[in-house]
Amino acid sequence: MTLLLKLLRPKDIPTRKFNWNWRVRLYHWLLVKLMPLYKRCAISDTINFDNMQVVHNIRDYWYEEELQRFHIDTAQHLEKRSLPLNSKHEYRRSALFKWSDSLLVFKNGESVKIKRAKNYVIETDIKGQLKLSSEKDFILRSEFISKNNEKPAKRHIESEQSHSAQSDENSSDDKEKRHSKQKINIKDTIPPQKISNAPQPSITKYRGFDENNIF
Repeated sequence: MTLLLKLLRPKDIPTRKFNWNWRVRLYHWLLVKLMPLYKRCAISDTINFDNMQVVHNIRDYWYEEELQRFHIDTAQHLEKRSLPLNSKHEYRRSALFKWSDSLLVFKNGESVKIKRAKNYVIETDIKGQLKLSSEKDFILRSEFISKNNEKPAKRHIESEQSHSAQSDENSSDDKEKRHSKQKINIKDTIPPQKISNAPQPSITKYRGFDENNIF
C-alpha cells in the first residue's frame, strides 16, 4: 500500500477542493480510509519527569506527513484517566505501513535516541558508554551509561561517608560530655573518709544542760 500511495502521490495539491483532479481525490480517499487501521497500530508514549522526558514511538512518519499535507487532523486529543489503567487494545502492526520504532530520552537540553526501522541507529550528544548485544544474545539489547550519572553517585557516597564520620564525631563528643558530666558528679561528692576525719566539737557540761563550742 505504501508503494501504491507513493506512485499516486500528487506533487502539488490545489488550494480549493473543486480544483482537485481524480488522482488527488483518489489519493485523499485512500489516506482517509487507512486512518482507522493506522490508529490501531501507531503508538506514542510519553513520560515526563521534573527535568526529563521519555518518548516511545511506533509510527509511520511518511504517512503522517501526507495526512498533514491534506490538513487532515493529526493533533493530540488527550483525556485524563485514573491509575492504574488496564484497557483492552488489539495491537497488530499492519504491513501496509512503513513502521519506525524509536525511543527518545530528553534531559536538560541533551538527548539519547534509539531508532529501529530499516537501520538500527543510536544517536546521542551525551558523553557515556554504550553496550550492545553480541551475536550470542538471543535478544537485541542495548545499554547506555551516562558519565554524568557516575559523578553524582560518587558525591553521594562521599557525602554519606562524611555524614557517617560527622555522626561518629558527634557521638564521640556526646560520650565524652556524658563521661565528663559523670566525673563532675563524682568530684562533687564528699568522700566518706574526709567526713570521718573532720574535727569533733568539744562539749562543756553545766548544771542542767550541756554547751559545745561548735559556734
